[in-house]
Amino acid sequence: MKLRLVAILGLVLLLAVSSSAMAQSDEKVDLGIITVKQKDLANRLAKELADGASFETLAKRNSVGPASFRGGRLGKVPYTRLRSEYRAALKDLPPGKPSKVIPTEEGYTILMRFDQPGQASASAAAPAAPAAKAAPAAKAGSFKGLESSTRFSSSEPTLDSAGAPPTSVSPAPAGPSVSDAPYLVARRKVLAGVEAMIAGNLKQAESNFSQALGDNPREDSAVFLLEMTRQALSGKVKLAAVKLFGEGFLAITENDAALALQKFTACKTADPNFWQGELFAANMLAGEGKIQEAKNLIEKEVLTRNPSSARAYVTLGLMAAEGGNIKQAREYLERAVQLNPDFAQAHYQLAMIAFHSRDFQTAERQFKLTIALDPYNDQAFNTLGMVYLYTNRPNESEEMYKKALSLNPNYPDAHVNLGNLYVAQKKLNQAIDEYVKALAIEPNFAPAYSNMAGAYALKGDWNEAAAAADKALKMGYRVPQGLLDAIAPHRAKPQAK
Repeated sequence: MKLRLVAILGLVLLLAVSSSAMAQSDEKVDLGIITVKQKDLANRLAKELADGASFETLAKRNSVGPASFRGGRLGKVPYTRLRSEYRAALKDLPPGKPSKVIPTEEGYTILMRFDQPGQASASAAAPAAPAAKAAPAAKAGSFKGLESSTRFSSSEPTLDSAGAPPTSVSPAPAGPSVSDAPYLVARRKVLAGVEAMIAGNLKQAESNFSQALGDNPREDSAVFLLEMTRQALSGKVKLAAVKLFGEGFLAITENDAALALQKFTACKTADPNFWQGELFAANMLAGEGKIQEAKNLIEKEVLTRNPSSARAYVTLGLMAAEGGNIKQAREYLERAVQLNPDFAQAHYQLAMIAFHSRDFQTAERQFKLTIALDPYNDQAFNTLGMVYLYTNRPNESEEMYKKALSLNPNYPDAHVNLGNLYVAQKKLNQAIDEYVKALAIEPNFAPAYSNMAGAYALKGDWNEAAAAADKALKMGYRVPQGLLDAIAPHRAKPQAK
């Protein structure tokens, strides 16, 4: 835990600067950083990088600096916000080449800038987290009088809402145009990389996946695919297997599950050592409800060839949770953490297990670990906000919801949860504003309409309450009966013919 806190502090120090410096230039650089404690180790790593070693691999193995768990990738950061010694080291440094070793308070640091097409340095918006898919709602909270029969639904993420491995690139959310948002730019580059992979152009695929991480360092599919592409470039896996995997990945994005399963299964024929195909095939089988078949595939195929795969154990944990075996799910996830203590997704899923078990103390600890490892995880902030709400810490809850929304303004669940908090605080107009924002993003998000109806009812605005409740009912949502009973006497009576 101490190393993780130091890593975050390092990131804060790295970016510390005054607002006047920000005004000088909006130039950004797609940056990676490795920090170690020993000078001789730093010199050795710099030499390995100069000889063509993978920056991300060396960062994961050695760095105690920020973002080491995701290969030292910070994404695109403003050049003027960097320390002066970092700016000096990056001056005239070409993409893909290591900087000189830089003595710092934390130890010895090596920087690398990553290639961005058409630019000497990166110049796009700062990284943002992927938009979350609306999760099924659950009941939470009640209020006196009318409030006692008007229960407000909160959006609790499901256990697999941020599962592993990454198996798709989600579509853009509805509502305001966000086509240039960094996480969507990253996803487009991932798809471009997959197409290059299928065409056999591995160098182009490598470049696309690396660029995607510059736009969004937490784009997990890019991390997974970049590692795979480099294995193919080094001859560790066969090109035919990688092509088949790319075709399977693309089939998922086109919602063709049968074709995806066929392609992933065929990977083993192309290369008996290519375990990634079986891992994704297992996820496809689990999605079809064939849990035992998926479990057998992971245990007998994936873990036989790669027994240290933390991703495989996370997948087993999610399948166990889906089957209701919470004890086994926890054991699988704890094994994933043992294999890779810096695997943020394993901590996140452990937090979700605890959250749904209403073990809020464990949930809080695991969500905080997740955020320490992955400060872009909007879902972790949102659900930590719910932990604080359920443990009577409304101020901290509000802070977490707002943090989730600062990372991802197009997160309807966080808007709804913030609205619910405002209702509890009698800030009804602010609550309604949050429900409106959620519906602008996801127009068919029925819990937002139901909760909006409750807020209008508490205001005594019965016409609006009835209209919102009717929209939720039309979508098949079970609006609380107490709320419908409260609205009923205020509905306009039909005109006599």
